[in-house]
Order: sequence, then structure tokens, then C-alpha cells
Amino acid sequence: EAASYEQLAGMVSIRLAQEREKAAQRLRAIAAAEKGLDERRVALEETERKIASFVETADEIIELNVGGQMMSTTRAVLTSAEGSFLAGMFSGNFDAGHKRDKDGRIFLDVDPPLFAKILSFLRLCRLATPDCPAPLPYVAKEVRSEYDMMLKYFGLEAFMYDSAGTSSNIFQRIAEMTGTNQYRLQSNELVKITLSSTGGEPATNHEKVLGEEGFHDRSIENSYGAPGIITIRFLKHRVRVEAMELRAKTGDVAEHMSCTWEFFHGSESMWMSFPFSVRQTCTGRLETPRTRGCFVDEITWRFVKDFCLEHIVLYGRVTEK
Repeated sequence: EAASYEQLAGMVSIRLAQEREKAAQRLRAIAAAEKGLDERRVALEETERKIASFVETADEIIELNVGGQMMSTTRAVLTSAEGSFLAGMFSGNFDAGHKRDKDGRIFLDVDPPLFAKILSFLRLCRLATPDCPAPLPYVAKEVRSEYDMMLKYFGLEAFMYDSAGTSSNIFQRIAEMTGTNQYRLQSNELVKITLSSTGGEPATNHEKVLGEEGFHDRSIENSYGAPGIITIRFLKHRVRVEAMELRAKTGDVAEHMSCTWEFFHGSESMWMSFPFSVRQTCTGRLETPRTRGCFVDEITWRFVKDFCLEHIVLYGRVTEK
């Protein structure tokens, strides 16, 4: 009889455990359903907010005369880049001071097609989502400098270019964007590497310095004693370098790796340094704080003396030309 009671108690315990597990599963299912409802509620509220935003600003139409070409948009579009000079101009606080044409339109003495590209981007940003960001405008090389000047004038550089993805390994990102082997960026006409002189790897192998791991016990190097200059030109992209990492060849670092260099990022330049030695062949991440503005298609290192680099990594943002 005692054994029967023990068996009965065991069966009851098992049954209770099974019921508890079923209850826990139901609770998890309810929690998942509630989470899904919360996500749908947030999405609905965001949709309602956007609709309300459009409705609220629908009557705030701003008529513009841009270099002789008429354009119309809303105040909300013109002020969407918060903190920019453009947003300040059309905040409503300075309407009385705007220059106007004979029909009362606000006159902007800038290139119409280039301003139209900016305006189109601002409009698209109001429709964009995290999964579908607004694409950057295509700007021909011949007018790129004028376009960049206009962005800088209106204070829109950070707003527009920060939409170019997150900061990452630039060469890896270009390889991903183009479906290309990272070790073959030059062979696929995505970059062009130029050395002032070369005494190491042949020019056909220089692109390997940009690969995931770079060289090992080999390097790109100048003819020792000659000026040490490396230039990388991006043929189909523009980049904004925010940091770099350089690794020197261990066997040559003591005698042939300059510890000081000037880095050129488009028209900007800065002096950088690192105490290379046999024990310290890699810089780790070195920030380039003076390059946080525009995107460029060419960068250059000008070393004080020699260089012998196994690996070059650039961190920053990439956009197509």
C-alpha cells in the first residue's frame, strides 16, 4: 500500500510538472502575441504621425525662385534638416528679411539643378524608413565641387552624408556593395593605388594590402631613400575617412617605417604619427577628426621618409559616385 501511495504521488508530481510547462508555454505565447500587438501599435502610431505631419503642413507652401527657376515645396521640407542653415532660413523667424522677386517668391541665387537635387533628397527623407533610406543624389564630377560648396553653405553636409550608412571598414564595404573580392579591388577597377616609387611587391600585387588580412612578411614599400607617397583613388565611390589602421612589415619596421606622415583627405590634410617598432608594428585605430566633413574620391599619405606596409585599413562611410 505504501508503494502505491508513492507511485500515486510520483504520477501526481509528473502531471503537475506537465501542467506547469503547458501553462508556461501559454504564457510565452501570450507574451509573444502582446509583443506583436505592441509592435503593430507602434507602427500604426508612426503612420498616423506621418499622416498628421503631412496634413498639418499641407498648407505651408513656400514659393521659391531659385536662380530664375520656380520651385514650390513646404516649410516642413525646407526645415527638415534640423540645425542646418537652410532650416534656420525657413523657420519662419526670418521671413520678412528674405529677398523676393516681383511676384513675392523667395529668391535664392544658387544653381537651380543642383538645388533641385537637394530639395528632392529632403522630400524623399520624409518618406524614408530605416529599411528604405533616401538615396543620395547623383552629381556629375564636373559640378561636384559646386554641389559640395552649396551643401556646406546651407549646412547640410552632416545631414546628407550621415545617411550614407554606418561607419565601417571602407574597403570591405566597397567589396560588399559591388560583390567583389576585397583583395581584387584594383583589378576590378574600383580603386587605383599609386606609389611615388616602389621597391617591394610589384604593382600588380599592391591591391592585396587592402584585403581582409593584407600581406604577411611582404609589403608595399618605396625605393628606400626616395619620397614615400601612397595615393588611393576611388574610381566608382566617394568616401569619408574617419579613422585608419596601418601595419608595418616586422622585418623592416625599425629602419624603413616612418613614424610621422601627412594624410591628405581631398583638399584637407593633417599630420599623424605612431611610434612604430619591432614590438609595435600596428597602429590600431587612429582617428582622423579633421575629415568629418565632405566625401572625397582620393586620399594620400606622404611619409617623412620610408614606408613598408603589410596592411591598410580605412574606417568611415562610402557612397556611390
